[in-house]
Amino acid sequence: MPVTLVSAIACLLTLLAAPAFAATDDAQWQALGAQTYASSCGACHQPNGQGLPGAFPSIAGHAAEILARPGGRDYLARLVLFGVQGHITVDGKPFDSAMPPWGGTLSDEQLSAALNYVLHSWDNAKALPADFAAFTPADIAAARKQAMTAAQVYALRGQVLPEAPAEAAATTPPQFTEEQADRGHAAYRRNCQDCHGANLNDGEFGGAPLTGQYFARRWGSGSVAALFGYLHTKMPPDRPGRLSPQTYADLTAFLLSKNGYQAVQAELPADVDAQQRMNLKQ
Repeated sequence: MPVTLVSAIACLLTLLAAPAFAATDDAQWQALGAQTYASSCGACHQPNGQGLPGAFPSIAGHAAEILARPGGRDYLARLVLFGVQGHITVDGKPFDSAMPPWGGTLSDEQLSAALNYVLHSWDNAKALPADFAAFTPADIAAARKQAMTAAQVYALRGQVLPEAPAEAAATTPPQFTEEQADRGHAAYRRNCQDCHGANLNDGEFGGAPLTGQYFARRWGSGSVAALFGYLHTKMPPDRPGRLSPQTYADLTAFLLSKNGYQAVQAELPADVDAQQRMNLKQ
């Protein structure tokens, strides 16, 4: 066999055996981590990692706190893969939103890079232990083999970060009026219908269903603040956050009306603290 061909085969085998990036080479994951965070995480947790009050928790400081706990590293890997659903407290503030699973849409390389980016950003970098080893794609691949539900990840979180009884958890049903839902319907036709369809599940451009089991799985165990916060930060996709807070509240009321929640005599406010107390469990 010619020497050049032997060399080429040896080079190829070396490339195939090598990980996507070295755990100790920051430059290999920084760009991918920043890009993945911006596209998949930043809308909820914000570019500065501070989250949205009442809707999405801060991960500045909190991510490093999790990592420092026994089992925290394993929990973080499963969190990004499988999501989490349930009442949590971060910095003394309650949250009843759900984090979606990213394992079906993001690769092991993207997820490990995003974790490294978060753990080296904001206040997290100051709290990392001296012997911290960056996440690698192999770490995520190993965690991926143990498929978990969001509820099981929540139970794992309880082992890593035991919580006091959730006195501040959302305890009241959502509120909105029929008139507000009608305003939301008009806003929906102007801003959302092309993607999500007239029936909320038949859009021309493939928007996610906004009724039925999909809605129940995504939002049904959290607070109204989580749904409102998601709409406010990510919708419409071409101009997220550009509608007024009142319009987002009206859109939220419309979605609630189409998912079996009953109108009352009081409108849904745009205040996330009030929304945080409203539970979507039916």
